[in-house]
Amino acid sequence: MNVNNDHMVTMISRSVTIFLGVVLLFLSPRISTAADAQVPAGLKIQADTLTYDKPTDTYQATGNVELQWDGSTLFSDRATFQQSTGDAVATGKVRLLKESNTLASESLSVNIESQKGEAENAELFYKQKNLYVKGRRLAKTGLEDYRLEQATFTTCDGPSPGWKFSASKLNVTLDEYGTARNVLFYVKGIPLFYTPYIVFPVMRERQSGFLFPHIGSSNKKGFTFGIPYYWAVSPSQDLTVDVDVQTKRGVGLGLDYRYLGNAGNHGNLAGYGIYDTQQRRERGEVKLVQLQSIATDLAFRSDLDLTSDREFLNDYGETTGVYNRQFLDSSASLSWHRQAYLADIEGKYAENLNAPNNRATLQRLPVARFSAMPQQFVGTPLYAALDSEFTNFHRVDGSRGERFILNPSLSYYRSLPAGVNLAARGGYQLRLYNVNDAGAANGASGIGLGWANGSLSAPLERVYEVGHGDLQRLRHTLVPEIDYSYTQERSQEHLPLFDYDDRPLGQQLVGWALTSYLTGRYGTSGAAPDYRELLFFRLSQGYQLSGSRRDLLNMVDDDRDRLTDLRLEMRAKPDQHLTVNLDSRYNPNLGKISTATAGFDVTDGIGDTIGASYFYGRNSLNYLEGRLGISIVKPFVFNYTPRYSFDKGGFLESLYALEYRQQCWSLDFSFQERPGNREFLVSFTLYGLGSFGKIKPF
Repeated sequence: MNVNNDHMVTMISRSVTIFLGVVLLFLSPRISTAADAQVPAGLKIQADTLTYDKPTDTYQATGNVELQWDGSTLFSDRATFQQSTGDAVATGKVRLLKESNTLASESLSVNIESQKGEAENAELFYKQKNLYVKGRRLAKTGLEDYRLEQATFTTCDGPSPGWKFSASKLNVTLDEYGTARNVLFYVKGIPLFYTPYIVFPVMRERQSGFLFPHIGSSNKKGFTFGIPYYWAVSPSQDLTVDVDVQTKRGVGLGLDYRYLGNAGNHGNLAGYGIYDTQQRRERGEVKLVQLQSIATDLAFRSDLDLTSDREFLNDYGETTGVYNRQFLDSSASLSWHRQAYLADIEGKYAENLNAPNNRATLQRLPVARFSAMPQQFVGTPLYAALDSEFTNFHRVDGSRGERFILNPSLSYYRSLPAGVNLAARGGYQLRLYNVNDAGAANGASGIGLGWANGSLSAPLERVYEVGHGDLQRLRHTLVPEIDYSYTQERSQEHLPLFDYDDRPLGQQLVGWALTSYLTGRYGTSGAAPDYRELLFFRLSQGYQLSGSRRDLLNMVDDDRDRLTDLRLEMRAKPDQHLTVNLDSRYNPNLGKISTATAGFDVTDGIGDTIGASYFYGRNSLNYLEGRLGISIVKPFVFNYTPRYSFDKGGFLESLYALEYRQQCWSLDFSFQERPGNREFLVSFTLYGLGSFGKIKPF
């Protein structure tokens, strides 16, 4: 494997920065001085023999010496502390402990005033990063200056590490630059990379620089080579620029800009452009996700995804579910809220990628909404609310116009005897139109429809004492419910049809539902309890008393089929290793399943997993997705993720991944196959320092 200098410099810089942070942690004790022979305040000294030499103002400790100060503990055979100069010296089996980190050396000297110090033949272990550092001499020579001689770095355990860096000399100034001489990178003791001299930035914040190049090949792009550059613009902004060379398509340029602001403000602007030499035209994509709080009650949001042409994602899309998308949606909105009032204005743009062009695609430019949340109505037990919406529909080919919906409502809630809860709501929907159309719906028109709904529910609850392991109690809640809904039936054929909100169906529908919750209380005596939902189960169905109805698959059912689909919803997690979910609808009139989504996941907690998800919609989709992870054959980890379409009779996608995992490094192989493309990837990772990036041999 060929390793480039820029990435190696970045990894060395990261290692040195981690190490120097620990050196600073160890070599920065502050001990209060005293004017007499008493041990200085804040310093505790224990030893077999402890003496004080007044003329030199020096403490001398011998035999099983232990010094404690400022959260640090120093063990050695011998130690001296000169109070007048602030110099401390420890020799013989020196061990310095602080915050689970360890520094062992033959000798250690430090000045508590200047914070300068030096350790001879030292070994350092930094627990948080599992970082081991060895050096003939480790010295702090200034406030932000360090010197290391004959040093090695690794995150591997054991006397023979899987990998390590070495340097004969390192001189570093934090937040500036460092230099290193005779740098070697070893794998199992074998040197693979050498440079006689390097200069590198040593920043405690993010660093700018070239990232590891990506190399690969695909059916559509040919041989590819890219060189990304990462620019840390500021602590809250960064930009990645990627030059992408493709032998079959040309040279592309990718940009990815991110920022993080105050009060949760954030944004991500990404773009890619290329002159496609195969199609002889400019092509590209722009994506923007943004949240910007303008004031405490005013915010701007955007989620844009725009492409130059309808085939762009098919040719350049890389992630699952993107290359074969049918619609591409973009939106931008300005929202306002104050107490019980909400308002927003939104522009929504849709692109139908399956159509020959976008001239007939209906756009909503803009949609304006205003809502008043339920508030008590003039001292009565009723609560009044208001929802309103204005939409401007636009397209090049087809009817265009405006629609205004005004929907005031009143609601009533009451707890009845025997634990029964009553909820009722009713209102009047007014719809007004102004349409520019050559048909009968041209001009102004409107309609008003009354509506109402209500429900009765009676929650039943029981708690069971269990006392099995950590499970203390089970709470079972059962909620039977009946509901009724009514929509006034009026002829609407004379009105324009932009979407199905223009055709609310007149109907009377009564329904029932039975919901069951099972909740477990876990904990041990004296500890705060932990509540977990173990089972959710809901069965519901409706019966049509009059009118028509619309469901997911058949937008207008036959009036003779009074029973609606029987819906079953379930999610279960009986323990931390098993999850099951189900959402299905069964049509009793046809004796067939309308839709079904089912899945399960099992894990043993040590890396082995198995799971599957099934998706079915009558006459629309029928596919299975699997997940398998096996780590029992050490040191290999195998993952397999297929997606199989039963209606199309073939695999939509298959992903195989094999990881060879060691304690401090790993090598990953993956093969992805989907219609029109095959890809093989290799990545190499040094734990604690990052990845070497991905290489695509073919």
